[in-house]
Amino acid sequence: MPRVLAVLTHVSATTFSFELAEALAAIDDLEVTIVSYYDASVAETAMAPDSAVELVPLGASSRFDPSAIRHLRWVLQRRSYDVLHTHHNFVGSLARLLAPRGTPIVDTEHADHEHHYSLPQVLVNAATLPRADRVVANSERTLASLYRIERVGLADDQCSVIYNGIDTDRIDRVLAEATTPYAIDGRRIATVGRLSETKNQATLVRAFAAVAGEAPDARLTIVGDGPLREELEALASSLGVRDRVEFTGFVDREDVYRILAASDVYVQPSLSEGFCVALVEAMACELPVVVSDLPVLHEVVGDAGAFVPPTDVDAFAAQLERLLVDDRRRLKAGRRAAERARSEFPIERTAQAYRELYAALLEA
Repeated sequence: MPRVLAVLTHVSATTFSFELAEALAAIDDLEVTIVSYYDASVAETAMAPDSAVELVPLGASSRFDPSAIRHLRWVLQRRSYDVLHTHHNFVGSLARLLAPRGTPIVDTEHADHEHHYSLPQVLVNAATLPRADRVVANSERTLASLYRIERVGLADDQCSVIYNGIDTDRIDRVLAEATTPYAIDGRRIATVGRLSETKNQATLVRAFAAVAGEAPDARLTIVGDGPLREELEALASSLGVRDRVEFTGFVDREDVYRILAASDVYVQPSLSEGFCVALVEAMACELPVVVSDLPVLHEVVGDAGAFVPPTDVDAFAAQLERLLVDDRRRLKAGRRAAERARSEFPIERTAQAYRELYAALLEA
């Protein structure tokens, strides 16, 4: 049975690399272990007590914590894993550097490097990326965003794309609940994500304010937290819609699904994305989606949503108004979105693609 070691920065409910490890562990012929660099115990993570994934917490207090680095080196050198799978920038580069020669290495890149990586991050990644036998991007856009220096030493056939996936069973368990605490009278527009410049919720707040008069029963729910929360709350107040814009802060994953299940339209106004799992989860909840006109979101949404320029408030407002006032259009668009999300992006397909990649490396 092949033994896979996934090295992560930390394990949380919103960490896709952790969800992938869990899905891989569900495959009968794989044994999966996670090294979590910063978590000090299972209790600090989102792992269930009965998880099939083993956790090795290093409890690092900083990036260059000597004890954590020594422990990581020991795990890599002495526990004889068949495949090393790295994910995150610094910790992934550190693991590739310390890995024994001859160990097959798969690296997954999750973000648009041109928008999310600083120069130091690019250089850290580039220093060890050639040690990876395969570099996998979570979208064509992510792959295209790798800087030239990161591609030095990489052949074209070392790079590929495997899309992220979603746990539809987990979503369906929530959708099957008889009642929801998040039901409201009227229509709800929802968005999920860190409150940051990149996620661009300010454009959505302005667009909502523009349609609020035409849709007096509509409400905007912004799920997530981040550095721009106070600024966004102040913007909603200045536009006269603060009493109709809900800021939930951080909520558990199941509650995110409950909010989506009690919503009518989903909006992703991002300025950049690597893939956007939250968007696909909203689609799986049968929500029509209005998204920024970005190449990566065309990869994800296909023809199952509406695209508008990411900073065009009027265009977002127009699409929202069309969906809020036309029940037939909204329901049809939601069904089309759900069909695409569930057929193209189940996490089982993602896990099987990685399983086949591991097998190919081991056979080679």
